[in-house]
Amino acid sequence: MTYLVVGAGFLGAYLLRYLRENACGRLVAAVRDPGASPSLPGVEYVRCDVTNGADVAALAQTCAGETLTVFYFAACHNVDWLYEHEEEARKVNIDALTRFLDTVPDIRAFFFASTDCVYGENPPGILKFKETDPCRPVNAYGRQKLEAERTVLERGFTAVRFAYMLGPSLLSRPHFYDTVYAKLRAGEPVEMIDGMVRSALSYRTAASLLARMAQAESAKLPGIFNLCSDGEYTKYELGLRIAAAANAPASLVIPISEEEAAGFFKDKRASRSVMDNHKLKSLLGIQRIEPEV
Repeated sequence: MTYLVVGAGFLGAYLLRYLRENACGRLVAAVRDPGASPSLPGVEYVRCDVTNGADVAALAQTCAGETLTVFYFAACHNVDWLYEHEEEARKVNIDALTRFLDTVPDIRAFFFASTDCVYGENPPGILKFKETDPCRPVNAYGRQKLEAERTVLERGFTAVRFAYMLGPSLLSRPHFYDTVYAKLRAGEPVEMIDGMVRSALSYRTAASLLARMAQAESAKLPGIFNLCSDGEYTKYELGLRIAAAANAPASLVIPISEEEAAGFFKDKRASRSVMDNHKLKSLLGIQRIEPEV
């Protein structure tokens, strides 16, 4: 078995670390810049820009003859950048994905990283979105991800709708979490939106759950899975959790309203987008998932 991680960013780095410690098989990471990736013994880093057909063909040759379990994270996922560069983002989020699936053979299982943004706003009466609920994304990012999901599902593979994720970066570049943590540790106040409620999860927990999905007997079954914790959080509430992790006073986390934050964004955000995780817990035989943020 070969595990192929395509686009080993924040989540991909955690997944590679988990697989290296808990799975048997070859580990290949396809990344644009191997030099910026964490050095993990036993992981083969392959330079690959998914928008470059020659790179994808070379990757397919590297994995030729192997039975593949693929975790596909490559994407343009900055909501506001995508809003201003929708066609350029489409080349990554839709065109490159399609080319990859057409080029790389012997895929046993394929896990596509989607997002809670495909759902849009929780309507009245639906407190948590189930995988069978209608999707009405409110921004261009959600619409592109939903279209990409259809491509994956048509091939008989799996789309995983991730919650908002955060945690310490394993890469050379910091995550939002690292920036907030460092400021709070230094005694600097940080403004966080007290609104825009979403499901949330740490990168570490998300990686372990995704790996366990791939190792389940039913991993080859197509479909959609929500991957999230049991809770729901505003950015302000997550900020308080980061403050606790940093041993910093909660008073340094300053709540601001959605109205105050509206000027920060170029494209729309849902005020409430919370997911149900019963399907995932049933697959893995677990009772509760904590955010561990």
